[in-house]
Amino acid sequence: MWEDYFINDAYDRVAEGQGYSVESFFPYDWKPLTTLEIEHGLKLLDWTRADLLKTVEGLSQEKMNATYPAERWSINGILGHVGGAEHWYMECLGLAFPRSELPEDPIARLRMVRRTLTTTLRTLDGVKKVVAVDGEIWSPRKMLRKALWHERDHTEHIRKLL
Repeated sequence: MWEDYFINDAYDRVAEGQGYSVESFFPYDWKPLTTLEIEHGLKLLDWTRADLLKTVEGLSQEKMNATYPAERWSINGILGHVGGAEHWYMECLGLAFPRSELPEDPIARLRMVRRTLTTTLRTLDGVKKVVAVDGEIWSPRKMLRKALWHERDHTEHIRKLL
C-alpha cells in the first residue's frame, strides 16, 4: 500500500497541484539491493534504454523538436527530462556528479547519466541507505525502481506522440 501526496515548502500536506508531489515509497524499498538484483536491474535498464532509443531512431531533428498541443515537451525535451530525472535520483542519495556537468544534448545527457547510474548501482550491493530529501524518502532500491519505471513511461509517451 502506498500514498502519493503533495507538500508545500514547509512540508505540510496540501491539495493536489498546490505543491510538490511526493512519490510513493514502498515498504520493500527499505531493503538493500543484492548483487543479483543489481545485475538484473542493469539488464532491465539496458533493455528499457534500447527500447527508448529504437523508438526515436531515424527521426529528423525537426520531428525531435516538434511541439504537440497540450504537451509539455518535444521528443528531445522528453529525452532530456529522462536523463535529468535519473541524475536527480542519484542526487537524492548524494551519488551524482555536479548538475552543471549535465550535457545539453539529450542523447549525450542520456548516455552520460546512464554510465554514471550503472557504475553507481554496482557500488550499492548491501548498502543500507535511506534518506529523506525535500519530504520524500529515497533508497538505492527506489532509485532503481524509479529509473526503470520512468524510462518505460516516457518511451510510451513518445510512442503516443508518434
